[in-house]
Amino acid sequence: MGILQILSHQPGAGKTSLAAALLIRLARSQTSAAYYQPFSKPDSARQHAETEFLQTTLLNPSGGPTIPLTRPIPSNSITSSGLPYVDDREIQTAVEALLRSVASVIVDGPTLDAASRPIVIPEAKVLVLFRYSPNLSADTISQAVAAFGSNLGGISVTLVTKHRVEDVQNSLLAELRSQGMPVAGLIPETRILRGPTVRQMAETLNARWIQEPTDIDVPVERFLIGGNIMDTGPEYYGRYDNQAVIVRSQRPDIQMASLLAGTRCLVLTEGGDPTEYVKVEAMQRDVPLMVVSSNTSDTADALAPLATQDHPLNLAKLTQFADGLDLALEVESLLTFLA
Repeated sequence: MGILQILSHQPGAGKTSLAAALLIRLARSQTSAAYYQPFSKPDSARQHAETEFLQTTLLNPSGGPTIPLTRPIPSNSITSSGLPYVDDREIQTAVEALLRSVASVIVDGPTLDAASRPIVIPEAKVLVLFRYSPNLSADTISQAVAAFGSNLGGISVTLVTKHRVEDVQNSLLAELRSQGMPVAGLIPETRILRGPTVRQMAETLNARWIQEPTDIDVPVERFLIGGNIMDTGPEYYGRYDNQAVIVRSQRPDIQMASLLAGTRCLVLTEGGDPTEYVKVEAMQRDVPLMVVSSNTSDTADALAPLATQDHPLNLAKLTQFADGLDLALEVESLLTFLA
């Protein structure tokens, strides 16, 4: 039996997304697990949605006996910061109850800057996440984790921008390792969890499907406008993976060029249906086609808010995220804490 408690130095470091990814990896090894979030605000709609998603999609997809994800918090047990008041004994009792049903428990939280003191389960290994910023230093990290002692199982820097990954590995993490810190690696910034799904795009646009769509719960990482371009089709549309192309329905040449370059879905504007050969090509490649009555510019504007919001509650996205963690994070070492 194992317990991993994931804490973060600041909000938004990715505790819940990482917990979900680890639950996916545990499920693949047929290890029974529970997720416990005792530090959530009881009136937080987002946190309720997250725990509900983890329960129904990752932990209990077959509809069997449920495992409580969060401890009910009495209304009079809320601190001035809006966080629930909890003590070590309550959490310890809840975790022990979970371990009677499962082999592993992942505990989400708290965030260190929101807690008067970090509550750590005695038997747990603690993983502390630090959201990357140019000012993040080894001294800041060392001071933040000093109180955890032998419970400290790992340190990870998250949301590292692509062009800073090598520098963080060779300087910040190398310095921490030289101090004897248990560095678990880093998690690069990714568009996977931020991108909407094809279904969410269609719902936002109130689009009409051409042919019965398949695979519409996959993530889209970026939107491209199909228009007059200087590059050839493969060069322009082949630059990225998991893209959606917005293009006038009267431009089958652009539609075909984008389909041949691995586009995730096509949004056809101005209300017209595609030609038959575009339909056939899209069907063969399992690329959904949707039609909207608005023009290309207005359609892009309608989709723009989706590109700036987080949309992590999607199994396909989380699975893709989980599969990519090993590139810079010592996932197998973390999983040993849950064995």
